[in-house]
Amino acid sequence: MNIETIDGTIETATVKQSNAKVSIYEAIAFRLADGSERRLGKVAVAPTVAELLQPGVQGRFYAYSAIDHNGLVAARSNDGRSAYAIPSGNERIMLFAAIVGVLWFAVVLITRGDIAWLSLVLAIAGGFGFFSYRSTRLQSRARYDADGR
Repeated sequence: MNIETIDGTIETATVKQSNAKVSIYEAIAFRLADGSERRLGKVAVAPTVAELLQPGVQGRFYAYSAIDHNGLVAARSNDGRSAYAIPSGNERIMLFAAIVGVLWFAVVLITRGDIAWLSLVLAIAGGFGFFSYRSTRLQSRARYDADGR
């Protein structure tokens, strides 16, 4: 998990697909203060943050990388607008996988006395994924809140 802040101006923000819960950007390019460019590819963004991602918007943008994707969790524009939201579907899916894995493991152990290895793998992978996504969400929120510019 990696969280970074990007101070700059949005040059391009190309939406690949969008629905009510998340927008997937093919790429977002930022022009930094020193004139260099920072480009993020395949970026997941919640709709409230996506509203601020228009070419020409200057400000601070909060990016993260998770297990399987990159995203922007927040934006604070220089004109005073701000938004924080993180797509949390993967976090919930991993929690569900961990719970199903534990229950499946328990049922097989109680009813047959066997160890269901696949359920054990599901429970461990789901638990790891859940805590990884949760950690990303909590750390990104703490960074956003601490930077109340």
